Amino acid sequence: MRMEHWWFTARLRLRSILRRARVEQELDEELQFHLEHKIEEGIAQGLSPREARYRALRAMDGLEQRKEEMRDMRRIHWLTDFLDDARYAIRSLRRTPGLAAFVVITLALGIGMTSGTFSMVDGMIFRPYPVPHPTGVVTLVSTTHDSSFDDFSYREYLDIRGRTRSYDGVIASAVMEQVGFSAEPAATPRIKGGMMVSGNYFHVLGVEPRLGRSFREDEDQVPGRNAVVVLGPDFWKHEFAGDPSVLGRTIRLNGTEFTVIGVAPDTFPGMLIFGHPDFYMPLAMARVFSTNRQKNFFEDRDDRELNVKARLKPGTTLQQAQNELAVLARNFEREYPKLNRSRGAAVHTQFQMRTREDDGNWKFGVIFVVLALAVLLVACTNVAGLLLSRARARTREISIRLAIGAGRFRLIRLLLTESLILASLGGLAGIAIGYGVVQWFHSKQSIVFMTDLPVAIPFRMDTRVLLASLALSLFSALLCGLAPALQSTRADLVNGLKPAGVDLPGRKRLWGRNVLVVAQVSMSLMLLTASFLMVRGFHHSLLQGHGFAKDHLLMTTFDPRLMQYNAAQTQQFYKLLAERVRAVPGVQSEALTQNVPLGPDGFDDVAFVPDGFEMPRDRESFTSTMDTIDEGYFETMGVLILRGRSFLTSDSTDAPRVAVVNEQFAKHYWLGADAVGKHIRLDSSAGTPVEIVGVAETIKYQGVAKLMDLVYMPLAQHPIARMVLLARSSGDPLQLVQPLKEIVRTLDPNLPMLQTRSYEDLYLNQAVRGPRIAMDLVGAMGVVGLLLAVAGLYGLVSYNVSRRTREIGIRMALGAESYNVQRLVMGQGLMLVGMGTVLGLAMGFALEQLMNSMLFNAGGVDLVAYVTVVPSMFLVTMLAAYLPARRASRIAPTQALRYE
Repeated sequence: MRMEHWWFTARLRLRSILRRARVEQELDEELQFHLEHKIEEGIAQGLSPREARYRALRAMDGLEQRKEEMRDMRRIHWLTDFLDDARYAIRSLRRTPGLAAFVVITLALGIGMTSGTFSMVDGMIFRPYPVPHPTGVVTLVSTTHDSSFDDFSYREYLDIRGRTRSYDGVIASAVMEQVGFSAEPAATPRIKGGMMVSGNYFHVLGVEPRLGRSFREDEDQVPGRNAVVVLGPDFWKHEFAGDPSVLGRTIRLNGTEFTVIGVAPDTFPGMLIFGHPDFYMPLAMARVFSTNRQKNFFEDRDDRELNVKARLKPGTTLQQAQNELAVLARNFEREYPKLNRSRGAAVHTQFQMRTREDDGNWKFGVIFVVLALAVLLVACTNVAGLLLSRARARTREISIRLAIGAGRFRLIRLLLTESLILASLGGLAGIAIGYGVVQWFHSKQSIVFMTDLPVAIPFRMDTRVLLASLALSLFSALLCGLAPALQSTRADLVNGLKPAGVDLPGRKRLWGRNVLVVAQVSMSLMLLTASFLMVRGFHHSLLQGHGFAKDHLLMTTFDPRLMQYNAAQTQQFYKLLAERVRAVPGVQSEALTQNVPLGPDGFDDVAFVPDGFEMPRDRESFTSTMDTIDEGYFETMGVLILRGRSFLTSDSTDAPRVAVVNEQFAKHYWLGADAVGKHIRLDSSAGTPVEIVGVAETIKYQGVAKLMDLVYMPLAQHPIARMVLLARSSGDPLQLVQPLKEIVRTLDPNLPMLQTRSYEDLYLNQAVRGPRIAMDLVGAMGVVGLLLAVAGLYGLVSYNVSRRTREIGIRMALGAESYNVQRLVMGQGLMLVGMGTVLGLAMGFALEQLMNSMLFNAGGVDLVAYVTVVPSMFLVTMLAAYLPARRASRIAPTQALRYE
């Protein structure tokens, strides 16, 4: 069809839809005109008016047939038929408002929970980078035996950028870190989130600043020369009220003056999932922000702090880019064998990076979506069962339509339209429920993120989630309506046209409903099992490695780099701070640590070689998690020293290097032997020897992760700038806040205290309140699934009782007792519940293995969960079958024998 003709006819088609009555009237008038004209011609030829009319009608092949042909010529009959079906479906549903409301609510619960949890998976996995052509952006990672997603050093980044040909540009960025910000020189710094990026960062990503300009590549070439900054959009609005004159203004970051040169656009909150940097600084200013002062950021090839991304050239495949980078990694290993031994490189897509094995966030989202889909399936099977029951009541109507010539496909379309309307209403209500689920997630943000950094939950009901909700509605309409529609149009015309809706002999009409109820019971059992397993998993996690002290502890973080302290000044500050805190009345002990157990920050790693170990030829060292502490840590945190000793004040810089390891580390490398007195060498077999002077009990350090090896280093021998002060009080730890502020004010009135809170509050958030969010969500899914299964079983047994009322009456008239009738009716429910339980157990076992492998790192089968859930589920569902059975046993025979 030519485009001109399409545009000409489109207006006519649209008019026939929007002004249908008027168009039909004009069609009637036109055909009537032609009919009268032919009648007049017949009369003129000598025919009587009656004969002339009959001849004219025959010549026009009938008015109604001609109307249908002209309607078909518009090519919108499918739409008008749908509108007719929709109007009829609405009238039909209005006659059963209770059924319609129940179906809408049932589908809304399933669609709402699924769309709400899909927003979680979309935000953490599927949502593309907020840049033009996001599929072309890939991540380059360094790989080792211990990590498949390691970072690169600055020198390695420069080599990759200069020696690869597969990319239109290669960019680098450091992690978002805490930066001391002050808009005025005299103001006390406040903590904001800053990110160091390469000079070509915005250009390669295709991000144009909202105001000003982005970095030039020359601003990233000379260390310390160009102190410029690009502000994030939210930070610009909140701190500077969206003032365009902010360009050229000077702000202070970590005590250094920076000039504002641009503002990022609103469409670019950053490349992170949760974090939204307040500002971006060039890598050339790394000496102001670098976290590892013991390394030379610009020269040391083993100072790997940079995340590297690149934009593929058009026509370049991922495999080609991977091959080129692998060759470069082998060159690195040949040129720098000591630093790059057994170190490779890989190229990953956004999806691969967001579904990393070592990241548990996306795994929770996948589990939630699987369970929400199970709720949706329970809801759909429930609705399908209701519609099957309703189809029996419409047997006579469908039979009459078939008898007078209606096609089976046409009737299926009519019935599916009813399901589509119900599913659409359920989808609209489900979007509201999904929005509520997303808002519920956002209300827990303060629990999920206990940090001063600009982070936020990325879940939202955007266009992608709304389209997913629409797809779920269409899927629900098909799933709920297809089986009832197919069964309804298979009606036996002889029996269907009888006044009384008598069922056919046998159980042929019930097998579909039985299958649906079995599916409901099995999936509901799986949901309840998942809820109980998650509660048990988190409970097991709480019992494992949480024996340290948690109460009466005040914690606060200091970072002297914010005020440009050097190493000597930092060491002196912490020495004076510890001395004065110990002297505060009510302080029983104090400690300094780089990270607290279950804290929001990640732990560092240490590379080492245990003495006496024969290292594999393909690797130079092992790695372990590490924490830096002072001599008061174990006493203050209540961590037991099982063998040997803890750190002493004599473990100074000039003393031999020492370390304390946890029991798991000791068992890992010296199983059956005492680790005290053993040595490890840092970095390689030729590295600095470190004597293990103590073995501490193994405690949980990070979330629900399994217990892991840990090496403690003394602060005096391994100085760290950013440290957490822990003060144990004899009473309420928050009463120490004011004395601590006074101490800090006397040491440096401009140095901020970060994240000051009781450790117990942090612990409860990370170990109790955070997991409770997951347990509440899964528990809600389990309860909804159980209620829907109970409703489905109750409806089926009630329907069975209603269709066998006459049979039950005859049995009782012949002498059957009430308990015989109850046993007869409950037998069917018992059989269905039993089949659903067996299938649900199999599904529960499979889900348990999935949850263990993805979340809890556990093995085996939790028999307590099944012993608790299965009998409870069985009793509840049997109660649903007992109620209609009890009602059936009280049917009066005289009433039942008159039942039609």
